[in-house]
Amino acid sequence: MQSRQRAPQRQNASMGLAAAIGFGLVACVLYGVGAGLRGDIGILLTPLSEHCGLPYADVSFCIAVMNLVFGAAQPAFGLLAARRSNRFVLLCGTALLAASLVGMSAARNFWALFCSLGLLFGLGAGALAFGLILSSAMRRVGPERAMMISGMLNAAAGLGAFVLSPTIQGLLDAGGTSFALTTLLVPVAALVPIAFVVTSADGRSDAPEDSQSPRTADQSSPGLFRRAFSNRTFLLLVAGFSTCGFHMVIIESHLFSQYLSYGIPATSASWAFSLYGIATIFGALLSGWLSVKVPKGRLLVFYYGFRALWVLAFIFLMPKTLATAILFSTGLGLTGDATVSPTAGLVNQQFSLAEAATLIGVLFFGHQIGGFLSAWLGGVLLGATGSYTVLWVLDAALCALAALASANIRNR
Repeated sequence: MQSRQRAPQRQNASMGLAAAIGFGLVACVLYGVGAGLRGDIGILLTPLSEHCGLPYADVSFCIAVMNLVFGAAQPAFGLLAARRSNRFVLLCGTALLAASLVGMSAARNFWALFCSLGLLFGLGAGALAFGLILSSAMRRVGPERAMMISGMLNAAAGLGAFVLSPTIQGLLDAGGTSFALTTLLVPVAALVPIAFVVTSADGRSDAPEDSQSPRTADQSSPGLFRRAFSNRTFLLLVAGFSTCGFHMVIIESHLFSQYLSYGIPATSASWAFSLYGIATIFGALLSGWLSVKVPKGRLLVFYYGFRALWVLAFIFLMPKTLATAILFSTGLGLTGDATVSPTAGLVNQQFSLAEAATLIGVLFFGHQIGGFLSAWLGGVLLGATGSYTVLWVLDAALCALAALASANIRNR
């Protein structure tokens, strides 16, 4: 009798997991396109420089501003979503991203590129950010599957970068910069119906209040930020994630051009760069699983420490060939998005679901302050020294400091 009663329960649990995975895959498309375009922006750096007639350093500065706007927009859009809805914000992000591509295609001077790439692209990417999409998915699949969905979303960012890297380079080879940017409007337009699905999978409003949380005493914006910045774990996460942004945006903005400087052909460099995206898939999925099994602070110590050692090994020990570029990209990718799951998991442990989207956005703002500095300094230091070595040494030092900060996180 007991065995007959248990069978339906196991079947329902299995169907619930299958439905959660299916919904997670839909959310992955939404996040993967936006994150993939942002992650591959470095492939467009030199073409945009030629297209607009601007120096490399000027386009680098626009990308730096984009990263800063991307970070600042996330907590702002998180608050807007709490007042309107996640769907409203995601649709706004899609429209802004499309306007950015059109603007870059038409840009012929610094200010036009600054507005389209620096401002519109940053705003659009900020609206389609990790925290907002994760919170939308969690409202459907439940907080208990947060780490699974987090790992899937981070894997989607890597897959988006992997697919778009050779695609963008192929479009550039086929028709030039304007053709590539215009064609990229197609996947962006496809995000509109997907945003409707992600934010209303069961036909209801996507903005329920997290009224059951015991930690909703003060959910006003000043109160939330005051509690967050008096939380020791959150402050350590801000310190680590800011250096993470410095590291990641070097890869997104300058690594492709760095490979070209070694004499690697553009097509080969784009495939080497795309392997970074593939490696981030495995790293993100593994990190999502490990975040349930291993204390999250210890994972962050390993990820940041590995980055520091890997960068120094490539810069000072490895020959600069296509084979080592592939190896370097793969190693970078394994920890590329791996930091997000344990970081988001620690935020979810400390704060309620309703607060998490905004606070993850705050973390990404710190992340993108670091990204602004590395995107900008990359262009400045390349002009001053003729190489990327100083930039990477600075990155290795910051990664070591992030590992030290993460070692002080008290694991629960």
